[in-house]
Amino acid sequence: MKSEKKIAIIGGGIGGLTMALTLKRNDVPFKLFEKSTEFKEVGAGIGISSNALKIFDKLNIGNKIREKGYLIKRTILATNTLKTLKEIPFPEEVYCIHRASLIDVLSSQLKKDDYELNKEVKNVENLERVKIEFQDKTQEEFETLIASDGINSVIRKWIFPKIKIRRAQQIIWRGIIDYKVDATLAHSYYELFGGDSRFLFLPLSSDKIFWLAVQEEKNYTKFPSKSLKSYLLNTFKEYDEIVLNMIRKTSEEKIIQNELSDLKPNKEKWFNNNTVFIGDSIHATTPNLGQGACQAVESAYTLGMCLKKYPKKKVFAAYQKKRIGKVKYIVRSSLKIGKMSLTNNKYQTRFLHIMLKFLPQSYYQKRFKRILDIKYLADL
Repeated sequence: MKSEKKIAIIGGGIGGLTMALTLKRNDVPFKLFEKSTEFKEVGAGIGISSNALKIFDKLNIGNKIREKGYLIKRTILATNTLKTLKEIPFPEEVYCIHRASLIDVLSSQLKKDDYELNKEVKNVENLERVKIEFQDKTQEEFETLIASDGINSVIRKWIFPKIKIRRAQQIIWRGIIDYKVDATLAHSYYELFGGDSRFLFLPLSSDKIFWLAVQEEKNYTKFPSKSLKSYLLNTFKEYDEIVLNMIRKTSEEKIIQNELSDLKPNKEKWFNNNTVFIGDSIHATTPNLGQGACQAVESAYTLGMCLKKYPKKKVFAAYQKKRIGKVKYIVRSSLKIGKMSLTNNKYQTRFLHIMLKFLPQSYYQKRFKRILDIKYLADL
């Protein structure tokens, strides 16, 4: 069936919903398809920095996100025993927000006619018009398909089968707990470096903490008979008591475990015929710079504004040209930071602590500046 709407968006995550809202604000007809029966995200926190917040301001939802989030003013780098190595102020605003809260803000801006739920893609014919077949045996045609279906994108696998997911060979655990945030923890993002592991935590609100733990995959030795919580308590037993307390307070079933991975920057185009990719489906990154969601937001907004400005034959190339340099920098830098942050060698751990302590503030601020810069959007 030929749709009256010209553009299909596949995927109702942060990138897909930002894409939909950008098109909606510019009066571009679209239909978003999400395979789940509701808009939802796995229960974890994310950082939203000023580059994304400025875009959300343009979409008239910035203040709603600030109200749902918690302002973070500084990063504190420390040893596993919580000895401070470096305190780094954020040059611009950064908020920690629950993924589900951000999804709620974005999806609330759409009307029911803008999307369909429980619509999983079965096949795509990427021809002069894009034909989409769904698992429920329905079919629709569109002029353009925007794929925002994540790092495991089925559409990317069909169109760009050579692009493979790159495993970072690290395990990450995430958790959210009820926790009274005192003056020491308020507005602060802590990152503790213990050599062969890292532990990170920051407030989601005045009474909730979001934490992350990372370990190299080669050191992961959990036996099936052992509970995950007991494994983490043993793995991080040399850390400050605050870390062990956070692990203890987290329900076993609410600890989320994943393997870290990304998509290696490559020479492939981000588009083919009338299908174009945004977010994790084409430039997934590891979380070491806290930019996964923010970069999906930037790509969605950039593509939306390019669709408004450029003729159809130039839109996709213009979009990729504007985004690819920054994305490559973030993906590569994030992976490098993750690799450098873990070592089994105690002398390398000491060197890492010394390096983190004595690197000048200008080094960190220069990196912030490059990440937060969205001047490239000025002419859109």
